[in-house]
Amino acid sequence: MEAECELGSEQAKKEHEKLASVIKGVHKHLRRNFRSKNAEIETLWQQHTQDEAKLQMYANAMYQLATQHWSKHAETRIDWCHRIAVDYFLYDGLKAALEKDKKRKYYMDLRAQAKDDDLKLCDTLNVDKSSDRVQSVDQQVTNCKEACCNVQVVLPVVKKIRLLDVGSCYNPFLGLEHFETVGVDLVPAQQTVLKCDFLQLTIHSLPPAIDALTYDLKNLASPVNQLPKASFHVVVFSLLLEYFPSPVQRWTCCVKAAELLCRNGLLLIITPDSNSQHRNAPMMKSWRLALEKLGFQRWKYEKMEHIHCIAFRKVYEDPSWEPLSDSAVNQFAQMLYIPQDLTDACYDDLPQENNIADHDPHEFLLSACELPFHD
Repeated sequence: MEAECELGSEQAKKEHEKLASVIKGVHKHLRRNFRSKNAEIETLWQQHTQDEAKLQMYANAMYQLATQHWSKHAETRIDWCHRIAVDYFLYDGLKAALEKDKKRKYYMDLRAQAKDDDLKLCDTLNVDKSSDRVQSVDQQVTNCKEACCNVQVVLPVVKKIRLLDVGSCYNPFLGLEHFETVGVDLVPAQQTVLKCDFLQLTIHSLPPAIDALTYDLKNLASPVNQLPKASFHVVVFSLLLEYFPSPVQRWTCCVKAAELLCRNGLLLIITPDSNSQHRNAPMMKSWRLALEKLGFQRWKYEKMEHIHCIAFRKVYEDPSWEPLSDSAVNQFAQMLYIPQDLTDACYDDLPQENNIADHDPHEFLLSACELPFHD
């Protein structure tokens, strides 16, 4: 019996590696072509989206990995997204976030009202002129906190959490309690997923009298070419951003997510990394700063064994900046880098069939981190 288990485990491992090699091969091919001198990203992407056979092979491999291998782990990426979204919208997460906003605004208003020649409330001493009684800093802070606790927040009514899963593959959120789900992908692995090139998606505004969150999602059909602005509570990018060879494409996806989310909506990003939590901390910080440019604020972050799980909250209706120049867009987009952006290029001059990345131990470990749960 023990020998049979070991044999089954070895077969499962080989099958996992075979499927993972399909995924990583597509990623690597895209990045290699993107860095070639003759490849414009728009042309490259158009050619990629027209290769139906390769995309279908990719979709099938991803479906098998997700349902037959990754689902065995204690908490999957889908479980995490579900837990975070439900806690935020249906329990106390959003309330806590809004109360924190109110408190922050309260303190900022106090400081703004203080004149230069006054002793600033909660920072220094406050003199009561009627009795010349000096209140301590601690007492002033307590007064501020008590005032903040009396702040009332109005929570939006959320009956169903409207969730857009981009790069969905097989619509894993479908059927989960509390969710009204739309799954989109270049080439779906299941019929419950709608075909959509998210980079080319048009986002339009509905008439002011119509609440975008009441827009009937059940009427959507493949291919999805347009969606209403602010029509979702949650947008999920699970193992999506690292698919794109260009940082500008990753930036474009995040811009579209900001437009599709309602105020205080969540952008949930899952990205693979089998290193320790702090190994790629600079990259995580860079992503956070880039998304702040789009009106997002990081709300939750967890590093699991093989993935980063990040929840960003949309705190502004629209980005706080004016339309950006191409150079500015490129500057911010470069902040959405992935480790492969910095390492793959050193192997580009080698023949593809003899690429050292397939033999170099360091590069092998790096490529293994392109997918979660690569054991």
